[in-house]
Amino acid sequence: MDLFRSIFSPFSRSVPKRVSGSLPVHFAGAIGAEWTSNDEIYEAIFYHDDIEKIARFDKEGTLIEYRVNINPDQIPSPIREAVAAELEIMNCIAVYTSEKLNYELIVRDRKFVRYLLMLDSLGNSLLSEQL
Repeated sequence: MDLFRSIFSPFSRSVPKRVSGSLPVHFAGAIGAEWTSNDEIYEAIFYHDDIEKIARFDKEGTLIEYRVNINPDQIPSPIREAVAAELEIMNCIAVYTSEKLNYELIVRDRKFVRYLLMLDSLGNSLLSEQL
């Protein structure tokens, strides 16, 4: 098992303990964590309560944000109403930070042009860019 782990996930050994130890503090019972990083941010993809989540930590182990894919029927009505008249929602991710909850959406218009939208929890646009 250690041989396979070293071949297929060599990065997991280089995650500092203060970072990897922060995951179970915030997500008790998390399983299957796979880690990646750049110089400043560590990202874990894992399952928690049978839901796939992505959490980002700084190099001190502080949780920056976590993301959860939202099923279409779970998208809050202010978010649906903000885009439904002109756009079709293809994907929605809830982005939780210590200060706020935002929604990142991939949508398309009637001409099948796709956009990335970021909305706050009230449906106000924070970002809109064509993909």
